Amino acid sequence: MALDLIPARHEREIHASRRLFAIDEMLHSQLLSRAQPRGDYPLLHKLHDYYADTVLLLGELPRLHAELTRVAARFTDPAQVRELLRFVEQAIADGDNLYATAD
Repeated sequence: MALDLIPARHEREIHASRRLFAIDEMLHSQLLSRAQPRGDYPLLHKLHDYYADTVLLLGELPRLHAELTRVAARFTDPAQVRELLRFVEQAIADGDNLYATAD
């Protein structure tokens, strides 16, 4: 089980999307534990419930990218965070929202 981030312009298109970024429980826990204080990372904390769906709108993605960049500096090995950063960059470039779906 993973929390999948799916880029799409509209929610009705998420099932047609061929791209996704799967956040496993370990990465999810590491991201949220390092995204402190909580008020400094509001978009990462929108993903706080691993088992709930949420939406990150295109207009929020540059701020999400900034939050991820700050959090990556707190990882010993930020490779997965860098992959997530590239994924967010591509969503921005494509003009997509990110739909977080718990499967």
